[in-house]
Amino acid sequence: MSLRDIQEEDLELMLSWRNHPSVRSSMFSQSTIELQQHQAWFSREAKKDDSAWLFFVDENDIPAGVVYFTDMDRTANHAFWGFYAAPDAPPGTGTKMGVEALDYFFQALGFHKLNAEVLERNQRSQRFHQKLGFQTEGVFRDHYMGGSGYESVTRFGLLNGEWSAHRHKLLLG
Repeated sequence: MSLRDIQEEDLELMLSWRNHPSVRSSMFSQSTIELQQHQAWFSREAKKDDSAWLFFVDENDIPAGVVYFTDMDRTANHAFWGFYAAPDAPPGTGTKMGVEALDYFFQALGFHKLNAEVLERNQRSQRFHQKLGFQTEGVFRDHYMGGSGYESVTRFGLLNGEWSAHRHKLLLG
């Protein structure tokens, strides 16, 4: 299992996952995205040097999820992340993808801290972050306006040294 850069030819598959109701319902932007919008977005995003968009691929080099790092601040040495598994990915894909992504972020890219923001109703993502060793750093009350009204957002953070220690415990299990 590994990560690889998303290419132009990957966009339709990526979009089909992003627009799937099980993925879309957990995103901050929950509207359906059209292919032309997605292509234009990717064209802009590919030119940025403060983000990275990656496919998580299985042992057969088949994409199984998306991981992305944004707001990559190389001075303060921190960034934000997001991710989603393919809707038909087998159980356990998320954890494998998370471990691979955190190893890449902290070891290959050499960052100090990774941040995440999770919608209040997304308890599954909150538990996932805790499983990976993230610490709750705060709650932004009524921070997001969604289809059902205001919703709080939880901020999580994970430091490089914390990941190193937690990774070992997580993999032993």
